[in-house]
Amino acid sequence: MKKILFICTEGFDTPGPSNHLISTLIEDLLDNGFQITLVQSRRQKINDDIPENLKGKSNFDAITIDRKVISKSSFVKRYIEEVYYHFRAFKRWRKVKNIDAAFVQSSPTVLFSILLLKVFTKHPILYSVQDMWPGSAVNSGVLSNKPIANLFYGLQKVAYKFSDVLTVISEDMKTKVVEQGVREEKIYPIVNWFDDRTVHEVEWSENRFVNKYNLSKDKFYVQYAGTMGYVFDYKMVLNVAERLRDYSNIEFHMIGQGSQKESFIKEAKERELDNIVFFPLEPQHMVSDVYSACSICLIPLKVGIIGNSVPSKAGLLMACNRATVNSVDEGSDYYRIFNENEIGISVSNNDPDGVAEAIVNLYEDKDKREIFAKKSHEFGKRYYARSVNTRKFIQLFNSMAKNKEVI
Repeated sequence: MKKILFICTEGFDTPGPSNHLISTLIEDLLDNGFQITLVQSRRQKINDDIPENLKGKSNFDAITIDRKVISKSSFVKRYIEEVYYHFRAFKRWRKVKNIDAAFVQSSPTVLFSILLLKVFTKHPILYSVQDMWPGSAVNSGVLSNKPIANLFYGLQKVAYKFSDVLTVISEDMKTKVVEQGVREEKIYPIVNWFDDRTVHEVEWSENRFVNKYNLSKDKFYVQYAGTMGYVFDYKMVLNVAERLRDYSNIEFHMIGQGSQKESFIKEAKERELDNIVFFPLEPQHMVSDVYSACSICLIPLKVGIIGNSVPSKAGLLMACNRATVNSVDEGSDYYRIFNENEIGISVSNNDPDGVAEAIVNLYEDKDKREIFAKKSHEFGKRYYARSVNTRKFIQLFNSMAKNKEVI
């Protein structure tokens, strides 16, 4: 039985966009004869340490390490604490025997686990790049100090160098990694998938989110559900909502939490934008209900983000039979995919008029909206389904475990 060491910076107890990806990937590896040792942290204690789909699996065990909760505004403290976590984790996972390969989850401090693996073991390393650090922080304006940014770019290049396999979540991200000097043959694009066993469209009458908030079926809901952090362009939502304030049936639903939410709410009130309604974060089991409650989705990203990160909600919306309006970088592969395949509309993230026009277009043309949604659903099944993408990881790990090196 091939044994994989999974090193994650966060744990299942803390809600996050990667939780469903990690849990389903581990489950499919287990079901395909792998043995998994998971290393994770425990911080917020909101969820169980182990998700239901992994409980009771005989070929699965977990090492869970308690961590402090530090404010996101204290970057230096957060970074140092996270580095310390990697060394604490190392003391635990180095005792695990007969490892065939290691999976390392993306984080700003990922280099330290990669170096510890490289120095103290001979395990081939798969580095799962979900969010390119510091690229997304630089492009979102969070990290503006150029010397510090260059230092982190240098550290990331070391992480890429000492990893045997890099998985990225888009062709745009692959391009970015190649630009940083990584050999193309060690990079494997695998998109963030939706769980085609559980995520699906929920009928309006049965929708728990709809019933919870007593939503009217007569309105047109433009939804963003997810993290409202620094890569999220809430200014675009404000500008578009302002342009569409005379459309009484169009309502913007902003669902979730994040570092920018308070500023977002404050400015919406200042502009007297009553067509924006804010909702709290919903638990993971409500994913299908939440995404099925919208007429269309709006994904607004700041300039330069799309190559460094990709919205994981895109696949979920496809699974729920919904079309998407994106405000993203023109010329990106992500931008092109939606327009060429007619699964939504991509508009430049410098063009609020264009975004407003796209929303009105789908609002007024129900047939077009339904055609886009259907094509989106079919596209998702072909490219974004769990059954398609976890198989790619299984093949990589089989190759790594068999040869103890990348083929």
